[in-house]
Amino acid sequence: MQQRADAKSQKNDSLATFCKLILNSAFGGDILNSEKYSNIRLYDDDHTFQSHLFQSHYHDTEIADNLHAVQMDSEYCRCNNSFDQTKMHIVQLDTDSLTLAISGDRNRGSEQRFDAIIKDIEFYNKNKGYFFSDDNQRKILGVHIEKQGLNCIALSPKNYIINDECGDVSLVAKGVILRQNPQINEQTFIDNIKSGTVMKVTNTILAQKNQIMSKLLMTKNGISGSLTKMLVLENQSCCPYNTGLNANDYQIKQ
Repeated sequence: MQQRADAKSQKNDSLATFCKLILNSAFGGDILNSEKYSNIRLYDDDHTFQSHLFQSHYHDTEIADNLHAVQMDSEYCRCNNSFDQTKMHIVQLDTDSLTLAISGDRNRGSEQRFDAIIKDIEFYNKNKGYFFSDDNQRKILGVHIEKQGLNCIALSPKNYIINDECGDVSLVAKGVILRQNPQINEQTFIDNIKSGTVMKVTNTILAQKNQIMSKLLMTKNGISGSLTKMLVLENQSCCPYNTGLNANDYQIKQ
């Protein structure tokens, strides 16, 4: 993990990508403790409904009429939230990252982070070492603050811009090689929000097949303002995105 952080700071994209792949592949086998997720019980409809009342309830699946496989957590905890959540807003999030908007002290800059919204300072100081990374050293399953700024414009997960006090812009556009597409900038995001402008990008990559190296140019919609990973139904369920289908085409089982 630290090697990937060092590679990113040195702008060694190849090594950073390699380290990311190793971390992702090792997560399931080395970090996830499967013993905590193996408590599965068979319940009828009534007992399945009752299991939802317990904090140890994790998931259930209907496998037959009046028969459900209910997964219970063998260990769970209650969280003492030391932050004032009325002053926190999630701007965008993905599997392993998110961007938070914090309503803090207007007389201080973004370096204040969570200082102005801590409700229980004693609890925070006692436990922050278990949660946040220290001295910019990443920790496994910990939280590391990668960037901060005064405002954020987000179109979808991993498609956002953060502006800092110095006027510098940190731009993230998933699937876009930014150094090859200088037309992707803050104004591109603003135009998409205001008028729905779609900006196409062209990524140039090298690929090898049958011992022949070729240069491939792929043109696609870089900034479109639409999320094509999933559809969110009216009951907040997430379904796969399929071309030609929308949320109204899915039926919700009552």
